[in-house]
Amino acid sequence: MSLTKSRKILSFILTLLLAAGGTMFFGAQIVRHTLCNENYIASFFSSDSVNSVCEQNFRDRIAAVSAKSGIPSRVFEAILENNSLTPETAVRNIFRYNNAEIYSEDLVGQFESLCTEYLDGNNITYDKAMIHNTAVYAAQVYSDCFGIIDSGEVTAFFEKVDANYGKFASVGLLLVVIPLVLFLVLYSKRSDNTKVICSAFTALGISLFLIGLCGLIFSAVSSPLISPDIYARTISRAVSGAFGVSAIIGILIGGGAFAGSLSHYKNRKNNII
Repeated sequence: MSLTKSRKILSFILTLLLAAGGTMFFGAQIVRHTLCNENYIASFFSSDSVNSVCEQNFRDRIAAVSAKSGIPSRVFEAILENNSLTPETAVRNIFRYNNAEIYSEDLVGQFESLCTEYLDGNNITYDKAMIHNTAVYAAQVYSDCFGIIDSGEVTAFFEKVDANYGKFASVGLLLVVIPLVLFLVLYSKRSDNTKVICSAFTALGISLFLIGLCGLIFSAVSSPLISPDIYARTISRAVSGAFGVSAIIGILIGGGAFAGSLSHYKNRKNNII
């Protein structure tokens, strides 16, 4: 086997290693700074559309509590005007390992206070135990509509990323650096090593773009197993955003490397001429 053919085979292997390492490195960075970034995820949950759906779900469900207790729905809905327990609160609680369901005795107390204030203000006699039970039920409804139920899958994902991020980023970066060094050793001429390095980064760009594209398609037809449904759809949009970042980075890296290859080809052609 000739030296030229051997170098081509080795260059192909190194290109695959660089593309794999770069994909691993950038993938780790993307996941860490999007899906595992509190502010990134919270930005999706703080939207008016998500809040509106949660509020409407609460109004629809609290009507049953109102009918059973005889207390007008507007009394329970007053919680929406001064309560800071929002969808954004629920998702931030996951990152801070707090109660993502946002059900608490304090929330029960707020509903109980609203009920007793209404009943006392209208001179209506009531059974304290019954009002407390009504407040507990109302708090559970609020939790079902604004809290994140079954968040264990999301929490487990965050913990897994935290445990493996350093390893994936380090190994990925190493798999990028080693091929680059070997390219410089294999090809002493600048024109030759520029060509193979640009080709390797073009492969990396294509890899990131294809992963992003496939991820966008997959995330559009799947959703995590969390409740309520609006939260599952919101997480899916956040996942789509992360895959979109991968596709964009792939386009930038691949496009830049391809442009470098074209420039290199034109320079060599002009030198020959």
